[in-house]
Amino acid sequence: MVDPVTLTVEQVVRLVVDAVDERKGEDLVILRMSEVLPITDYFVIATGRNNRHVDSIADLVEKRLKERGLPVQHASGRETMNWVLLDLGWVVVHLFQPAVREYYDLELKWADAEKVSPESLPACPPPAVSPSV
Repeated sequence: MVDPVTLTVEQVVRLVVDAVDERKGEDLVILRMSEVLPITDYFVIATGRNNRHVDSIADLVEKRLKERGLPVQHASGRETMNWVLLDLGWVVVHLFQPAVREYYDLELKWADAEKVSPESLPACPPPAVSPSV
């Protein structure tokens, strides 16, 4: 069922962060990009230990988004799992393996972006429940 509750962009970030955390994604960083990159509001960056771990994180993020009726507009990197990018429009999720994350170092490239604490993000309301017949 598609969730009829409209989420704010910060709640969408929280949904992504919670999925990454549930799958034990490592070194989570949230960057507020709206002031430095006009095409998106947030980057969510995390590391998986290996191909399977990155795949597992990406799967759960996509599942949680789908449960809320939020489409991934573009996805890439699922072939190799070195760097999986999930573009939601206002939020871009970057899931890396450690060596690839270190090489591209998005945090350094976007050092002007504000880092956001996961604790500062608003909670998502629970998904809507289908009425029983």
